[in-house]
Amino acid sequence: MTDRKGFRLKGTEPFEAVASALFAPLRVTDPCPQGFEAVVDHTVIGPVVVARIQATAATVTRDDRSITSSDVEWMHVNLHHHGPLTAIQDDRTTTVKPGELFACDNTRPYRLIGADSSDMTVLCLPRASLGRHADSMSRRTALPLSTQSGIGRLVGHALSAVNEDLPRQAVSRTYLADALTALLLAAFADTTPERASVASHLADRIRAYVLAHLGDPHLSAERVAHQHHISLRYLHALFRGSDLTFAAWVRHERLLRIRRDLLDPASADISTAAVAARWGVHDTKHLGRALKREFGETVSDLRRGRTDRVGRKGSV
Repeated sequence: MTDRKGFRLKGTEPFEAVASALFAPLRVTDPCPQGFEAVVDHTVIGPVVVARIQATAATVTRDDRSITSSDVEWMHVNLHHHGPLTAIQDDRTTTVKPGELFACDNTRPYRLIGADSSDMTVLCLPRASLGRHADSMSRRTALPLSTQSGIGRLVGHALSAVNEDLPRQAVSRTYLADALTALLLAAFADTTPERASVASHLADRIRAYVLAHLGDPHLSAERVAHQHHISLRYLHALFRGSDLTFAAWVRHERLLRIRRDLLDPASADISTAAVAARWGVHDTKHLGRALKREFGETVSDLRRGRTDRVGRKGSV
């Protein structure tokens, strides 16, 4: 499924069926279920699903009864365009304003309450693609993020336009998905609302800078600190509350992209060393061990997995 698909739905049952197939099993309720209407347009970009949903008043619930071990584990990032909307997850309840972003983790119960007609873009990211950042992002679900400035503005623009002119080639879509994921990780940097201050904005900028320079073999903590006019000690202090140290985070992001490229059929004729060098890793002596530790797969596993995937596609 790579091309845009759309549905015009009447009644909560058809909408519930489509939404559950797209995201994961959930329930949709409305005081007047027969009067409910919705338009759902969606497309797949690599491992990412993007959906634009316009609907009349309804409540969407994913509860313990809906969650099963066979569900795809998604992180939903929602850009709210129009209408009154309340998001609830864990002990957090937020009235979301048009133009704000918020996330939901579908591995735990959540509820979205639309008191009137609403319009939003939903970006579904596989939790596995977020690596260790998934837990950090999960702690910030059902909390609003402004799209009026900084990285939030970039994310808002990207989600508003992502459904327009998409590349046709699968490889291009994969890189687009990677760019969207990087933007969102920067926007939802690991910080509590109480600590969302100048320091967190600086950490956001640093993450964005690093993600844009992962291919530079000279990228280092010293260079990043110098580029942002801060001391090396302060750089490490900015990451102290995160799941990973600065160096561990950079290593994870590089390994994530090396893994993706090794799985890409377009890299079949490119050596592992060349793939690693593309992401700033020139010493591949311990690469297989690092990939095994991070993702449970060696270089051979990934190369073999790429061949298996191509074989399965050819047999359909």
